[in-house]
Amino acid sequence: MKRKKINIAILTNIVTAYREGFFDRIFRLNDFNITVYCQDSMPGMNFASIHEKYGDKFKIVKYYSAKRERIVWQFLPWSEILNKYDIVFINGNPRVFSDFMISTVMHFTNRNVVLWTMAHSYKANQLTEYIRLKWSKIFNYILVYNDNDVSYLKSKNFHKSYILGINNGLDQVKIDSVVAKYTENHIKEWKIKNNLHNRLIVLSCARLESKNKFNIMVQALSQIINIIPNILWCLIGDGDERDNLEKMVTDAGIEQYVRFVGALYQEEELAPWFISSEIFIHPAAIGLSLLHAFGYGLPVITHGKSEYHGPEYSAFTDNLTGRNFIEGDAFHLSAVIVDLLKDKENKSRMKEHVLCLVRNKYNVDVMVERFVKMTYAIIEHKHL
Repeated sequence: MKRKKINIAILTNIVTAYREGFFDRIFRLNDFNITVYCQDSMPGMNFASIHEKYGDKFKIVKYYSAKRERIVWQFLPWSEILNKYDIVFINGNPRVFSDFMISTVMHFTNRNVVLWTMAHSYKANQLTEYIRLKWSKIFNYILVYNDNDVSYLKSKNFHKSYILGINNGLDQVKIDSVVAKYTENHIKEWKIKNNLHNRLIVLSCARLESKNKFNIMVQALSQIINIIPNILWCLIGDGDERDNLEKMVTDAGIEQYVRFVGALYQEEELAPWFISSEIFIHPAAIGLSLLHAFGYGLPVITHGKSEYHGPEYSAFTDNLTGRNFIEGDAFHLSAVIVDLLKDKENKSRMKEHVLCLVRNKYNVDVMVERFVKMTYAIIEHKHL
């Protein structure tokens, strides 16, 4: 007898390109009918939605948004969501007030709802985080970013909830397949074409915004060039801070040591820059960029204040996956960069380790496995 498919809804804000691998895979799961409710854009945010790729698997909802998504209300079809689906996965950010309301209603009316949330948010206000966690504790099923988040919530007495870390990551299979297309000769030709031959490349890739503190790297580079004169810092991304950074570079007289690449989005465009680089540098709070760098075997240099980073930082271990520097200290950043670039043996070990991490623990295939595991835990009523 053919088993009835499980109807699942996912309520989220927007679906961007880096989530493509995850949705490609879950939509192919034979036992599930999955529908996603989301917005088609986020005002003031440089995110492009990929919902059109999936046709009627996505339902676009109207919304009200203020203060760059600090307050959001989505006009969700409540009756449809409450009655049509066996399980509903809902974004656990209370700032999306519609998600806060519908998830709470679903819990108190004994419907199967999964709160998809993070244990600790970047630069969280202690009071608002306390309130968010107090609210989250009412839910029977919680999906968090990674295994460390599970331990964190259990330390906060989340003993009545079934909590699972999805181990947020990227499509490592795709990254590996793109890398495989580039032979050593291909990269050599690409570097000559882009006037990068005989340069030691270090890479950053992020929005050029003040919060990413690339000004610290400009200051550090002025020190590094005296020790490594063939270094070239390649900066992928665009944003409001670009003009200011370019002026800083010009004023420091280091234009020949910096390449502003601009914004790139496709993995095929990004790949040769990552493959050609020695290390990845992010002076501020880091999130998925960490795992993107790991996907190409790049050790990461970032500051060591874990409470300021995104949840993906739990994959980082100082001296194993990269190096930490003292937050805001350009002189220390320059010393750490020089030290790691010169330590070829340790850098090689780091490359092997970070590739192992993203191929086995933090990637979309693991995310799908955990998503499925959560679903069947609910269907089989397995919760603590």
